Amino acid sequence: MTGAISTERLFSLPSFEGLRLFRNYAEKQPNLPTEEIVQLIEKVDPDGERLDLEAGAYLGTLVGSDCPMEGGEFYRACIKVVVVQHQPLWAKTMRAGRKRFVSSLSQDDQDIFKAAGLLEDPPSIDIVNWWDDVVGHARLIADYQKMEQARAAEMLTIDHERNRLASFGIQKEPEWPGLDNNYAGYDVLSFDKRDHGLVNIMIEVKSTVASPLRFIISRNEWKQAEKVGAAYIFHIWDMAQDPPRLYVRTVNQVAAHIPSDNEKGQWSNAAIPVGI
Repeated sequence: MTGAISTERLFSLPSFEGLRLFRNYAEKQPNLPTEEIVQLIEKVDPDGERLDLEAGAYLGTLVGSDCPMEGGEFYRACIKVVVVQHQPLWAKTMRAGRKRFVSSLSQDDQDIFKAAGLLEDPPSIDIVNWWDDVVGHARLIADYQKMEQARAAEMLTIDHERNRLASFGIQKEPEWPGLDNNYAGYDVLSFDKRDHGLVNIMIEVKSTVASPLRFIISRNEWKQAEKVGAAYIFHIWDMAQDPPRLYVRTVNQVAAHIPSDNEKGQWSNAAIPVGI
């Protein structure tokens, strides 16, 4: 059942109300399996046709059995489990602030937040705490997605370097120190042939979906790049492309876009354009 239920279908008033009706019948028929309870409701209850009972029954496996079945608290519990368990795309925009986030939703989705009492103005402390809690989960989701994207880009670089080394007849494998040590100062160690023999190449891997294309570099990353010099390069993967597209930039190419400190102000992160 669960595999066929999309997040969009789950996050709806017919799903939420379907859960409420489903639990009402399940309490009266505790020995009936889920499918039979759904069939019973559809047969004897006039609300069975307009509600999404299948989605509601699945939602019931996520919402705690002690959740109140009435009022805004019920809707708030349903919204929270959808955000935490199903990670809808719109969850990331919750960090933009309550009104800005809600204004980006469809009218049907706005009605759900309204029914949950989450748009009251001024909000009660309980509502403020709910937003802070759920937005915290949304931040974790976004951070995890960024980490997944970064790791995917690093794996692309590993594959790219493995193929490049093989094409040059270099009998070595690229290494992945960035996976084991966050303080290595670079992500991938590869190799290159120079006039005097084989040399190490330190690669800082960046992933981006930004438009116009750019990547973020920290002050510490730049210090490491400056210290290493020509043996340090940047791999920037445009993850919005299918397949992802690689841009290679040297320290000298990036240097032109590094900001300068002024008086007592120091830069900490900089956005570097890729189209250079």
